[in-house]
Parts: sequence; structure tokens; C-alpha cells
Amino acid sequence: GTFNAIRDVSEILKGVLDSGLANVGASCIVHDLVTTPAVGMTLTLTLYEVCEDPSARNRPDVRVVVNDRVETRRPPAQLLLRYLMTAWSGNILDDQRILGRAIQTLYDQAILSGPLLAGTSLIDGDEGIAVTMIQQTIEDRTHVWRAYDKAYRLSVNYEVRVVKLELAKPQRHGVSSSEPCRWLRLRTCGATRGSRFDSS
Repeated sequence: GTFNAIRDVSEILKGVLDSGLANVGASCIVHDLVTTPAVGMTLTLTLYEVCEDPSARNRPDVRVVVNDRVETRRPPAQLLLRYLMTAWSGNILDDQRILGRAIQTLYDQAILSGPLLAGTSLIDGDEGIAVTMIQQTIEDRTHVWRAYDKAYRLSVNYEVRVVKLELAKPQRHGVSSSEPCRWLRLRTCGATRGSRFDSS
């Protein structure tokens, strides 16, 4: 995906949740919680954390053949997005109903791919993103609300992974695929150097 990938994920989630909430008379809005949402049959979707997927660190460069040349490129950055979902109906039981339907919707569509990604920057890479509820203690949930300087409300937290960000200008190091040579990758002090040696 491009730099639009984070925004695109939020819009995809909003669309999926809107469709699911329709049968309980509610809707989803993307909201930053800086202000308190108006009371109504509304579910807010708040992106509160963006971080690198730890399992994707230190991955080797990708080797591809372009116009009969072997090129090495840095792999895309892989991100985790964490969202907070909160109902604001003004009625405790309606809030629970909205949250229940939202959880059911994301459980049914835990992998977002194919047509759901149409019209976004994610479709080019034929990507799929996984949506998983985060298991948190009440203390961890409270910390999130404190960050917004608001009293705790019943809510659910979700993690979306993996969201890929391609390089803006791919770095390429090429060599003809027919040349009798090889590339040795040397890792020193956390940096990567490419050295070329002719083979006999």
C-alpha cells in the first residue's frame, strides 16, 4: 500500500461496521475522541496506536527480476493498527447491543480482502488484513481512556495487521541475471552492505 494505507484501513473498517450495524439502527463514524461524540445510535472507531509489526523486523531485501536484471529492494514496512470501538447511544442496554453487533460483524469478517479492498491503495498488492480483538486488562483499557482525558466507558479494542507501506522511491541495486556473479550480503552493526564477487 501507499501512504494512504492507514486511512484506507479506517475507511474499510467503517464500511464493514456500518453494514453490520444497520440492522440494529446504528452507524459507525471515525472519531478522534478529542471531543465527546453526540449521543445517538453511534459507534465510534478511534485509531489510537500505530506501530511496527515486531515479527517483520530485520527482514532481508526482496530480489526480483526486472527487464532481465536482478534487483534487490527493501521490503515494505509492516504496521499494526490498534483501534478503540465505543458506543454512544445514551442508554446502557443499547450500548451493549451496538457493541455486540460490532463484535459479531468483525468476527464474521476477521480477514478483510478481495472486494472489500476495492478502490483503496491496498488492492494493488493483493493484500489481506486480519482484524483481532485485543485481550486487555481493565487497567490497560483505563490507560487508553486516560490518554484522552476521559472517564472510562465500556469499549472494545481491536488490532489490525499487517498493513504494508511500500517505499516512496524504491531503492534498487541491479545486476544482469545472466552475469556470472553473486552478491554477498554482509550485516555489520545493524547496517546492510552489498559486495559483489565474480565467480570462477
